Amino acid sequence: MRFEDRSVRGQVARLRPTAFAALANYPIEVASLRLLNHGFNTTFRVDTVDGRRFSLRLNVNSRRTDAFIGAEMAWLAALSTETDLWVPTPQCSREGSLLVHVDFSDLERTLPAALFEWLPGPDLGDDATPVQMREVGRATAALHAHGERWTLPAGAELPAIDSVLMDVPYQLGGDHPLLSASDHEVIDAAFARVQGHYDTLFADASRHPLHADLHMWNLKWYRGRLSVFDFDDSGIGVPVQDLAISAYYLRDNDAQEAALLEGYQDVRSLPSYTTEQFEATVASRNLVLLNDVITTTNAEFLAMLSTYVPRSITKLRNYLDTGRYRHDVCT
Repeated sequence: MRFEDRSVRGQVARLRPTAFAALANYPIEVASLRLLNHGFNTTFRVDTVDGRRFSLRLNVNSRRTDAFIGAEMAWLAALSTETDLWVPTPQCSREGSLLVHVDFSDLERTLPAALFEWLPGPDLGDDATPVQMREVGRATAALHAHGERWTLPAGAELPAIDSVLMDVPYQLGGDHPLLSASDHEVIDAAFARVQGHYDTLFADASRHPLHADLHMWNLKWYRGRLSVFDFDDSGIGVPVQDLAISAYYLRDNDAQEAALLEGYQDVRSLPSYTTEQFEATVASRNLVLLNDVITTTNAEFLAMLSTYVPRSITKLRNYLDTGRYRHDVCT
């Protein structure tokens, strides 16, 4: 049976031995392994015999190269030592590497794997308060301030994310049972509008490392303190992209979005952008996600395609008609 044809439980069961194989590269003795998330990547909680706790990430669907992941690990290590931000510090293997590779026969390739310091607390999730969102804005500004002065180490690189799909190949062309000819017209029109705004936004702009995936399930809250994780989509772009990506998940909660921007301004001035550029960057997030789920092997994402795709088309059509991206047009 193909990996993509298995259930979520079946896919995770196939990945567990691969996770143990990855952990054999680290100077720890594993007591237990528990699934945390099975999405584009798969992450396990690792408890050790001596009472320590880590998280192990297997890059299952991610298209990141070793140079990109190496840059992610280096940036996290720098953020851990050079800022007050709470991020998952990457752990060294027995050979001193921050990245290992393990064979995964189900997909006929090796999977990159990385072990991180454990971050306690629940994900921020849908119910983040304005106070918490203000902290997200402050953390985003701190990330940007560090990214502006940080230098990539030799051999590491981050992708340019100056187009609609950032650094991901276009997957929405051709025939798909869930996409009609009129759907393709909406997608093509949205791509053209967003890219036009991107071209203006990026013209002569200063670019630096961004998180590029700052949503509420990549943030944790523990005893009044925020932590930021999952830098797997990090790339070289402009600050408004991080803010717009967060705003995509906050629509339509005006108080949360306002608190995000206010928190950012507690640390530094908002980047320069027009309302039209901001809305285009918010809408581009829907295009990125739609492009990803169309070709995913993840069982849970495959199961939701029949509703996710038409809802995305409705939202993108409304954006084209009104100039503002919203989620509530599908409710």
